[in-house]
Amino acid sequence: MSEDSGEKSEEASGHKLNQAREKGQVPKSMEVSAAVTLLAAGFFLVVMAPIGWDRIVGIYRHIHTLAATAGGLDFLALSRTMFKEILILIVPLALAVLVASVAINIYQLGGFMVVTSSLVPKLDKLNFINGFGRLFKLRTLVDCVKSVFKLFVIFLMGYLVLRDHMDDFVLMVDMSAPAIGQLVMSIAMELFFKTCLLLLILAILDYGYQRWQFMQDMKMTKQEVKDEYKQMEGDPLIKNRIRQAQREASKKRQLNQVPSADVVITNPTHFAVALSYDKTQAPAPVVVAKGQDFLALRIKDIAKEAGVPIVENKPLAQALYRAVEVGQIIPAEFYKAVADVLSYIYRVKGRKRRG
Repeated sequence: MSEDSGEKSEEASGHKLNQAREKGQVPKSMEVSAAVTLLAAGFFLVVMAPIGWDRIVGIYRHIHTLAATAGGLDFLALSRTMFKEILILIVPLALAVLVASVAINIYQLGGFMVVTSSLVPKLDKLNFINGFGRLFKLRTLVDCVKSVFKLFVIFLMGYLVLRDHMDDFVLMVDMSAPAIGQLVMSIAMELFFKTCLLLLILAILDYGYQRWQFMQDMKMTKQEVKDEYKQMEGDPLIKNRIRQAQREASKKRQLNQVPSADVVITNPTHFAVALSYDKTQAPAPVVVAKGQDFLALRIKDIAKEAGVPIVENKPLAQALYRAVEVGQIIPAEFYKAVADVLSYIYRVKGRKRRG
């Protein structure tokens, strides 16, 4: 199979995953959000149950007291009282559910993020044919199976819990109203928490599936990997041209420095290193140009034209070429050898001036 077949065989790159996250595309399970939210509501109800029960009993007694008085019930005052009590019970519960829902969604997203691209309407989603085709996708079938299985689990858990409390239901005929209320509340809470825990297990499994499906969807073809590499690193042809232009510019700058050099040390033909020494600028000689083969010959030609001394020293030329970059001061181990060369040049120049 060719690389351009379009088969998504390569794992998603970090760059593609980051781009997907910026668009709000992350592995996310609605089942996890629902299960955590239900658990948060359940725990809040357990904590608030004594307070809520006392308030409900208080309302009942208040109504009974008003009904027994000669004046009868004041429905307006009663409505206000009941509305206030309901708010006291519902608002904290709603806040707890909201906080849990926001927290679990931020956790699944990997942090707080604002995505505006999803707010832009997409006309293709209004296409009836495309929408009809989405009904038969594998993901839609999986979601349908999950929903049916979840309903089955809920009904099964309800049946098992109620079956275990059948004897308690029989005994209700001899219980007082408060005792019946407490028993029903206990059974309801047991059913609620067992169902939530089971849904949480299913949600964790669903999150694993969603993550696997997301990574499958994010896979790339070999061509996409190549295109991304070119985009991130640049086209290899363009990079080669840039490097070549940089090398040419560097050579030109080096050749322009040769006339100001104090000496050119050669191999004699394979290597050439131009040195400049100005004790007011640097504590030791500096390599202002170096070259090999053709570039070495160019350095020698320019040096001859400019009257720069050329000294043949094969070991020193090779060592300097390999150890020192252009613009750098020579290392200490070359001080003596270079000093000998410069001393020789200065002596020759001195004799020429005297002559």
